[in-house]
Amino acid sequence: MSIADTESLATRPDDKHSSAEEQSLEPSTPAPTVRPADSAFGWIPTLAVCVNYMFIFGASNSYGVFSTYYLNVKFQGTSATKLSWIGTLITSLMLGCNIATGALADKYGYRTTAYIGTVLCTLAYILASFAKEVWQLILTQGVLFGIGASFLIAPSLSIPPQWFNRYRGVASGVAVAGSSFGGLWFTAATQAMIDHLGSPWALRILGILTFAMTSLMNLMYFRRVPARPRKHLFEWSALRRPVFWLISLEACAVYTGYWALTFYIGTTARQLGGSLRDGSNLLLVLNAGSAVGRILAGVIADRFGNMNTLLVSLALTVVIMMPLWMRAQSIPPLYALCALYGMISPTFISVNPVIVSTQFDSDVLASVMGMTNLFAGLGVLAGNLSQGAIYDKYDHRVQFTNTIIFSGMFILFAAIVVFAMRIYVLRQNRRLQQEDRSLLRLFFSKI
Repeated sequence: MSIADTESLATRPDDKHSSAEEQSLEPSTPAPTVRPADSAFGWIPTLAVCVNYMFIFGASNSYGVFSTYYLNVKFQGTSATKLSWIGTLITSLMLGCNIATGALADKYGYRTTAYIGTVLCTLAYILASFAKEVWQLILTQGVLFGIGASFLIAPSLSIPPQWFNRYRGVASGVAVAGSSFGGLWFTAATQAMIDHLGSPWALRILGILTFAMTSLMNLMYFRRVPARPRKHLFEWSALRRPVFWLISLEACAVYTGYWALTFYIGTTARQLGGSLRDGSNLLLVLNAGSAVGRILAGVIADRFGNMNTLLVSLALTVVIMMPLWMRAQSIPPLYALCALYGMISPTFISVNPVIVSTQFDSDVLASVMGMTNLFAGLGVLAGNLSQGAIYDKYDHRVQFTNTIIFSGMFILFAAIVVFAMRIYVLRQNRRLQQEDRSLLRLFFSKI
């Protein structure tokens, strides 16, 4: 057997489980409850996830527009650290609360969990539109929206991987590309609404759109394999597996450094003589590159291996971000930075759920992903607040050199963790150990 096929060994517990699950169903069980993997029907819930991601991650991906507006106009003079709490809490709670909402999705159903998220996100937008102080935005646009988004993201993360085996990477890439498409039109629409209607009405309109679209998409949230009865809400058995901790450590590290460019590229443009419009245009380029990159990441991962693709992308992210951002003296280099960063850096968003799905059974995917996302949320919280403090104290609000170094080092550390995880998974493969244990073949194996 070829070493290039090792990813299909010991990394697909889902296949065995799915077969056993289907055989164990009672004859009276309705046929539609279990459908074959890689069927055309699987694209229906996958595309529904793609649309919902536009509204879940579109809010965080386009928050740079609000961040630039709050920092430079509405709350001018307020510290970046204080304002960073809003965007930080959106993403950190969206991911961190997943440890609870993921378990609830597995226990009580995908649609029920998603509709709770729809209501909370809509309410967050509407309440934020009446906010007059920063602390009010922290509680509404930050805390309430983050928790609501967590209810929506819990089932969304586990739907594409469970519907596909052969095209898992592509399906996951198509789904998460919705977050970039959302960032594209969210960024353009938010900037236009702030310019012409003001931030209160921008928030209200986003709330109405979120309610209408996610309510419709939630109807198409179908499971392929029904959940087994569970004694415990959380999948505690995952904690005994080293690969769980490696995935969690990588997620924590990469999220610590990832959001710096999104939150501060608009302010960088202002420092170089640009306008608020330049900041939103840079975010548009960033999200456009990300939309392309997330789909390509899935295609490449299916061809060359999930961990291989992730490892290379993290290393390239550091190589691209640090010199281009630190040495930028005008606006054009920032466009090149956003295009390249957008295409390469978000590979982990496409690939991480696929890695989890190859290591754990489909009926517990939402729970396990929620547990790993707790660490991702902690990374967002620590990273974004630290970046705000570094910008205030060490960069003196006139440059981003120290902020960039902080961000780049954590992304580099994430790459090191992925390399360690790759070697661990390969060594756990018994057939690989029987064939060849050489370091060279371990290095070039598809995984």
